[in-house]
Amino acid sequence: MLETTMPVVALSSMMSVRSPGMIVGPIASLLGVVYNMLFNSINGAATAGSLGIAIILFTLLVKLVLFPLMLHQQKSMVKMQMLQPEINKIKAKYAGRTDTESQQKMAYEMQEFQQKNGISMMSGCLPLLIQLPILYALFYIFQNAYIYVDAIGQNYTQIANVITSIPVDLRMEAFGSYAQVFVDTYEKYLSNMNVTFDMADTNCVIMLVNSLKAADWNQILSTLGSAGDSLLPLLETKNSVEVFCGINLVNNCSLTNISVVIPILAALTTFLQTKVMNATNKKSQAESGSDMEASMNMMNKYMTYFMPIMMGVFCFGLPAALGVYWSISNIFGMLQYVLLKKYFTKKWEGEKQK
Repeated sequence: MLETTMPVVALSSMMSVRSPGMIVGPIASLLGVVYNMLFNSINGAATAGSLGIAIILFTLLVKLVLFPLMLHQQKSMVKMQMLQPEINKIKAKYAGRTDTESQQKMAYEMQEFQQKNGISMMSGCLPLLIQLPILYALFYIFQNAYIYVDAIGQNYTQIANVITSIPVDLRMEAFGSYAQVFVDTYEKYLSNMNVTFDMADTNCVIMLVNSLKAADWNQILSTLGSAGDSLLPLLETKNSVEVFCGINLVNNCSLTNISVVIPILAALTTFLQTKVMNATNKKSQAESGSDMEASMNMMNKYMTYFMPIMMGVFCFGLPAALGVYWSISNIFGMLQYVLLKKYFTKKWEGEKQK
């Protein structure tokens, strides 16, 4: 499936081996436009680390957009805490009555009580459900940053044009093994796109450039010798944009380099955020003493340790940028949670005293 003799074909748009699909695609396109605007505003002032800085600002922007939902969630959770004694009275009324009719009556009374007081047991689920498609879309944006970020796309195109201008024999000697690995890895996707990988095709070379790591470039430049001199300033620009705090954000995290800190940070911030949020319900769960609350407490403890491990493991198969987004989102989330909890607790306690 690897060819070397076709002339350069300039396609109207860049290609990627994976597509976000019909549902996530529009979300990725919209978020890509927003992210590109943020990136361009930063990159115009300072190129170094602009991809990482844009991620931090983008995360803050997402948090601001979701703030009304978080506000409603926090308000409902704090109010539910304040009303926990009344909730416990309803549960105590049906304590020891396990028949279906009694359980249905308790559920009905609980539902009426929640509606009357404007609280919801499910209020915490909506923000998470909304963030899932955002995370999925960001996976495609960061995996194919050259498609969504203009400056990166231009840089990759310039690198690809230099590569296709290198004599065929030398080009294949330097890039052939990497191209073959790329074809073997993405053969299914290339076949679905009806694309025959061609090292003389700019778009194909761009996809290959996106898959290469720093160690790969070192070997390639060594093979090219002086023929690779024109690549040096372009690779320097690529490195300046994509590397943040010594980590290449468009490459997947690895155990063999500094990017290993991203999964660790993602796991740690997930653990801390879960601990902070679970601490909110700890007192009320202890007061109720019901079997259901005991089960919920056990589930919370399980999630406190399972979720961080799961996120840490997932990050090793994802671009480091996504792990950075998740970690920053957790940090912002914790700060937002603590501040809102303090505000609403003070507010409801004031109203209770009236």
